[in-house]
Amino acid sequence: MSAYKPHNRDPHFGDAYVVARPMGLGRALQKAGYGTRKAAEAIVLAGRVTVDGAGRKDPKSMVDRNSVILVDGQPLRKVQKVHMVLNKPVRALCTARDGDDGPLVADLLPRHIPGLRPVGRMDARNTGLLLISNDKDWNTLVGECGDLEHEYRVQVEGELTDLEVSVISAGLNIPKLGMFKPLSVRIVEVLNGRTVLNIVLTRGKVRQLRRMFSTLRHKIIYLRRIRIGDVRLGNLAPGALRALSSREVQILRNLASRKPR
Repeated sequence: MSAYKPHNRDPHFGDAYVVARPMGLGRALQKAGYGTRKAAEAIVLAGRVTVDGAGRKDPKSMVDRNSVILVDGQPLRKVQKVHMVLNKPVRALCTARDGDDGPLVADLLPRHIPGLRPVGRMDARNTGLLLISNDKDWNTLVGECGDLEHEYRVQVEGELTDLEVSVISAGLNIPKLGMFKPLSVRIVEVLNGRTVLNIVLTRGKVRQLRRMFSTLRHKIIYLRRIRIGDVRLGNLAPGALRALSSREVQILRNLASRKPR
């Protein structure tokens, strides 16, 4: 697990966190924003927490509003909510469960900001825009919204014919995966026997996209997400991060809060 060193002047930490009611130590860290329950408990189990001057390694040991809690020698503070964009490189894994032959997205994130997690999942083969945040409610709202537009830049082998573009636009019934119909398809360029397209989908349709091109006998060279809602990848380098503006955060929240069409 990534280590971090909270500091009184760290801008990602607010005022000292006050435990509102008696609860387990691991739960108190989770409530303060130090990640998932598992991540918060791991901090306690690692011996990084003291309560009233004494080390505690039991995540279930009780604390209350009068407890003096230190993490890595610093007062327990409420972690401010952070929202970022990562340009995920190829082979980077969102979780260890996705495979064991590539680096983890977590290794690309700032270690001094607790609780950062990918919003949703992205296959190791795919690259591009991946939202990152420690804002649990925002992550859930945006990550589970099936109505947000996701735009992909796709390069495939071969030159797509007008008929094939028409078939893709009209939609295909993919065996075992159901109907696949992009919101829009646009050819960007055809060069040296390859075709580059921009395809707009809703969440959860990337498998169908890959299967569709396989059915049409066009091998995908690369598949890169370049937009979610109004948030764009731009010229962000692979493996690099940038902070979302407050406007971008709110726009995604508003889009994800809309009732399904």
